[in-house]
Amino acid sequence: MSPRTFARRFRAETDTTPNAWLNRQRLLRAQQLLEETSLTLEEIARETGFGAAAVMRHHFLNVLQTTPTQYRRLFGVRAAG
Repeated sequence: MSPRTFARRFRAETDTTPNAWLNRQRLLRAQQLLEETSLTLEEIARETGFGAAAVMRHHFLNVLQTTPTQYRRLFGVRAAG
């Protein structure tokens, strides 16, 4: 299957692009790591495939309208304690 055919079929089934789906999965994993660990933002960005904290921050702001740091303050382990 060609990449173009895959992208069309993926979008027809999921109502999103493969790239948008992948970024959403990365964000979900980053949220989990921010909530449950004390890993640095750089470590989380590398672990989730964003590569750098600045890239992860861009996607957080774009999709979740908050930064990773603000998210951790609200939902992280220390916030719950």
